[in-house]
Amino acid sequence: MIVNLLKVLIPRSLKKNSFLRKVLVLIASAWFGFPSKKLILLGVTGTTGKTTTTFMIKSILEEAGIKTGLISTAGYFVDNEVIYEQGEGPGTTPDPFVLHRLLRKMVQKKIRVVIIEVSSFGLMYWRTYGLRFKAAVLTNIAYNHHVALHRGMENYIREKLKLFRYLSKKSTAILPQESEYFNLFKNNTQAKVLTFGFNSNCDIWIAGSIVHYQDKTFDLKLKIPALFNLLNALAAIGAVSELPITEAQIKAGLEKIESIPGRLEVITSQAPFRIIVDKANTPLAFQSLIDFISSDYQPRQKIVVYGTFNESPLEEREMLAKLSTDFFDLVIITEDDPKDESPQKAKEDFLNFAKKNDLPKDKYLIISDRREAIKTAIKKAQNNDLILILGRGNEQFMLYKNKKTPFDDRAVTKEILKEVGYLL
Repeated sequence: MIVNLLKVLIPRSLKKNSFLRKVLVLIASAWFGFPSKKLILLGVTGTTGKTTTTFMIKSILEEAGIKTGLISTAGYFVDNEVIYEQGEGPGTTPDPFVLHRLLRKMVQKKIRVVIIEVSSFGLMYWRTYGLRFKAAVLTNIAYNHHVALHRGMENYIREKLKLFRYLSKKSTAILPQESEYFNLFKNNTQAKVLTFGFNSNCDIWIAGSIVHYQDKTFDLKLKIPALFNLLNALAAIGAVSELPITEAQIKAGLEKIESIPGRLEVITSQAPFRIIVDKANTPLAFQSLIDFISSDYQPRQKIVVYGTFNESPLEEREMLAKLSTDFFDLVIITEDDPKDESPQKAKEDFLNFAKKNDLPKDKYLIISDRREAIKTAIKKAQNNDLILILGRGNEQFMLYKNKKTPFDDRAVTKEILKEVGYLL
């Protein structure tokens, strides 16, 4: 009610005003009794891997017997209870009145530590202003469709830096040492810096399956695959490094995770081929998945279904098109949150790319209806094929202009598998 009232009362021209935004955050915090002061806060930001890293942190904390809250794209959690605000699905870094109401609920439920997935938009609109994070993680930084909405890579990075600039000297910044932006982030925080990566010069590093951490080592065997998830695990270890948690609890917490909602999520069925649903919607995420498939799978044929994202600039669309058409045997282009964008434009963008690159016509299909696109992929798949359905992960609604239509890739895929006799 308060949020809706403010949307009406505040002129659109002032909604990006940083002073007004900060005032609203302070009002929200006061309104709900300054709940963040009673909690230990851990923040995670980056281009990819945020949600997976937050779930890994949550699992470690729970293994250590610490009551934990999580605010992320994949859900708002108080322990294992899922909370929905105002009848809507979760949004990364919610508006301050939603955020502080969630924090108050967590205080009431005796939560001790809260993990917050911090998006570039959350930082741009100062939604986490005034929060005192004990630790903040940067998973990585790379070009993505949010760059266009921030009007350039420089502005995108500047927003990400806010999380680290506001850390205190008593906080910890966990940074990827092998990132080209490592020094920039290191030099823009007064917090203690912990590095992670595959290099033995890092504070937290891994070689094979052996994790090196605080002059100790332990063997780590993740159930969730892919090299990038090892980096996410190292980042999660850094996030809990100042808490009273043993390496045995860290190991157990990480190894008990069997899946992350909508992240490399395998759809189980009786089909003679494999289907994976993933959130990947950036060039970095696409490349990471391609590397993973190349090292862990040997499918007969590789099929990908993904959408042309409404906010993506042409440059990124063409990067995704190149990555997908270079690697996959069949690329099916479809919709993904069209909002106000004409689907015809997205088709033309891809067709222009195909023409410029002399792609054979049997290399791709354009099917506007996402359900039909998924169904086509399933019907074309044969023994030992691999289908990837990308872009939405665990999202449960498709956005058409002002209309929210229920659509979950995982649920739709299971419906289709049942229709064609691959799911009982």
